[in-house]
Amino acid sequence: MRCWWEQRAGADGRVQRVVPDGCSDLVVFDDGEAIFVGPALDVALVPLPPGAHLRGLRLRTEALGPVLRLPAHELAGATVPVSEVLPERLARLAVEQVWEGVLPEPLRKSSADPRVTHAVRRLWSGGTTVAAVADELGVADRHLRRLFLDHTGMTPKAVHRVGRFQRFLHAADTTRVSLADLAADAGFADQAHLAREVRALAGLPPRDLLRERRGD
Repeated sequence: MRCWWEQRAGADGRVQRVVPDGCSDLVVFDDGEAIFVGPALDVALVPLPPGAHLRGLRLRTEALGPVLRLPAHELAGATVPVSEVLPERLARLAVEQVWEGVLPEPLRKSSADPRVTHAVRRLWSGGTTVAAVADELGVADRHLRRLFLDHTGMTPKAVHRVGRFQRFLHAADTTRVSLADLAADAGFADQAHLAREVRALAGLPPRDLLRERRGD
């Protein structure tokens, strides 16, 4: 697992911008609705009604397939009722335990392939290529792609792309440097490349996205 999270929409509600982060979420609403959100490469604008209260469990990139015992690519970009990914009894138990802040019993036993775990971390941190990581592991690019689709629901190139985007967001949230410097530090070819990728993944130009994240 990666983290627990909780959100309240307030009296006026809000629209939540959800950008790709390579993870999956089991989301439980206070009215009992529960959904599973798979990894995505597109921005989602999620309307939250006034007073909405939700809690979620976020799964690490490489944990999706092993935790659910399903080919992860079947859930890529999907938002489905939890009952569609877990048997009904286990789904009810998982929903109750996520709301209570307890690691759900149905999701406790999993074993990600250590090769995928290593590859995800290397691609996420940058400074390498998919081909180089495949060479490190002693597997062909095509085999690494199959492993990633089964475990993460994403291709190695997609994980590398999202990791670069997330490195930009982290640096932008924690430092005050120019967009050109942020682009270079995150691994983009140049500022124009950064602008294209941020618009594609977040739906806004970089400056507008950062202002929104700061609440300006």
